[in-house]
Amino acid sequence: MKHYLDSAREEAAKNMPLLFVTSPSSKDPTWEMRHPGKSTVAVVTFARYEWFEEWKDKQVHKRGDDYEDLKKTFVDAIMQTVLKLYPRIEGRIEYLSGGTPLTNQHYIGSPRGELYGADHGIARLQAEAMAAVRAETAVPNLYLTGQDLCLCGFMGALQGAIICTSSILKRNLYVDLVRLKRRLEATNGKKGM
Repeated sequence: MKHYLDSAREEAAKNMPLLFVTSPSSKDPTWEMRHPGKSTVAVVTFARYEWFEEWKDKQVHKRGDDYEDLKKTFVDAIMQTVLKLYPRIEGRIEYLSGGTPLTNQHYIGSPRGELYGADHGIARLQAEAMAAVRAETAVPNLYLTGQDLCLCGFMGALQGAIICTSSILKRNLYVDLVRLKRRLEATNGKKGM
């Protein structure tokens, strides 16, 4: 990751350390009925804001050929890996689009193109920062939840939901979950006899 993030923007696409590949359509039980024979794939990776910063003041869709060429190097590198992983989609792609931190900045208003909420870098994971972030806020009935409350990713979002719900209900749901687990184990143990 360090090698990738330290790369010059012209070389960075060759050094991508990871991709997150998902198929939102495969999670939708009504998709096949609504769009027979079609599916979607979304791919996410990291990119430094600084690689695209020179175009930050340009209007979306009017950032010029240099910007589009740089963006294309990332899309092409991503697609090389995706096609290695999923060779059956080659030749079947009807629409392909790529975004950059500037895309996120424009469409979702993230200050430097962040995609997934609060930065979860080392500073965010220090004890002082972890202790300062709470579900309950100074605004009455406004609570924080999800991965920004706890840790990034699905499990972090799940933990954030439990912590937030515990704040709202004014009870420790982790204790409830332990009790539920014990009850289920006792019930399953009796069934097995």
